[in-house]
Amino acid sequence: MNNTTRTNRSIDLLTNERGAVAAMTAIFLIVLLAMGAAAIDVGHALVARTELQTAADAGALAGTRALGLIYEGMTPAAQQSYTLTGGDQATIVAAVQTTAGANMAAGVSIAINPGDIAIGTWNPTTRTHTPTVNQPKAVRVTARRDSSANGPISTFLASVIGLTSVNVVAVATADMTAVGQTAPGQLDVPFGISTFYFTQFGCGDAIQFYPNDGTPQACSAWNTFDQSPANANTLRTIIDGLRTGSYQSPGTAPGDTLNFTNGNVASVFPSLINLYNAKKDASGNWDVFVPVYDSPSCAASENSGALPIVGYAEARITNVQGSPNHLITATVLCNIFEGNTTGGGPPYGPVLSTIPGLVE
Repeated sequence: MNNTTRTNRSIDLLTNERGAVAAMTAIFLIVLLAMGAAAIDVGHALVARTELQTAADAGALAGTRALGLIYEGMTPAAQQSYTLTGGDQATIVAAVQTTAGANMAAGVSIAINPGDIAIGTWNPTTRTHTPTVNQPKAVRVTARRDSSANGPISTFLASVIGLTSVNVVAVATADMTAVGQTAPGQLDVPFGISTFYFTQFGCGDAIQFYPNDGTPQACSAWNTFDQSPANANTLRTIIDGLRTGSYQSPGTAPGDTLNFTNGNVASVFPSLINLYNAKKDASGNWDVFVPVYDSPSCAASENSGALPIVGYAEARITNVQGSPNHLITATVLCNIFEGNTTGGGPPYGPVLSTIPGLVE
């Protein structure tokens, strides 16, 4: 083989290699561009997703708070039989849309479709929201940037590979949970219920606030809140003050201790009867908000002294008898909504705070 032939073959090989490298480089650049486009547009979509979540969170909280205010305007009896009306639904939807609309995602003010606002109940065990008109307490909001609301988000570079827009959705649910804190003046009677009572009784069951005869259905005690000593004289001063407005119970939270007594306090019954007569309704019922305290049994020794609060309950006092019986009977109420409280507490009853929290 002569030198000329060898040289031509070398040139051909070199040309082929250069062509292959050029093709590989072009493919690599396309892949690199696609990856860069994806990184930029995915990042943009994630930022928009965070902004959408903020809008959904705000809308859900606003809608549930509007529902809470509706409950605050009702009596306990009306709360328990409440069915969502068209007017109330419109109020809740407006609160969601106004609050969510104050937020933007990818430069667009967020509008919430009425169909993306679900009013109902939240199950913390299954973590599911169920729409219902019967005593609803949770609002679920879906915020969108897609073809159904606010338009999809346009891409920057991904259009070179045929992706011109992306859809982004965020969901939030706010719920009214059990009361976890009370404001001054909310505990309106110097009684409490033991946790032991709720091991055998609860929603809709009778309770005997006095006397505590050691039975589970009388598992309760008087308390003087944060005042000492916990005796009949202190109780009388508190009860008279609750009636005249000269005394206000302290604000409380689980973990706080109150001073309880299970001694003979029959001498305070004249004052208690005066308070009952001042507070009861036309049917003779007096709805009271009371602390639930930690106690391992109904023995008098376990229901006296400084005891920690673990939660709250609502009861309807139906009978207060003075001498010679000295008797106080009531019924534990279910699913009562209490204003001016915060949630997050354990559900005794439960008594629910009208100030919501996010659960999803």
